Amino acid sequence: MKIGELSQTIGLSTHTIRYYEKLGLLDAPTKDDSGHRFYNHKDVDIANWVTCLKKSGMSLEKIKVYTNAYKKDEFKKVSELLDIHLCKLKAQQEDIEHYIDVTKKKLKDLNKRLT
Repeated sequence: MKIGELSQTIGLSTHTIRYYEKLGLLDAPTKDDSGHRFYNHKDVDIANWVTCLKKSGMSLEKIKVYTNAYKKDEFKKVSELLDIHLCKLKAQQEDIEHYIDVTKKKLKDLNKRLT
């Protein structure tokens, strides 16, 4: 697939994809005869995962550590990184659930005052 198709598939701009390649988060893709980037299934999978990690709050620096370990089949390190990230996400989830509860209570109190 070409870079435009990858962009639409994973929801990142072509500029961001090129930037991630420059940082080493994504491998430089092969190029077709006319010099256009061509991404294979593995490239798409890694790009999707990089996007997911970034959207879930992982820093680009940590994503690079993750992708480098993954490419080297250092699965213990990959697992450790994901465990740490999952713990962080669970803590954020607890915070968000608290904020939702507080907001619901506030709305309930306000609605009582309106009636």
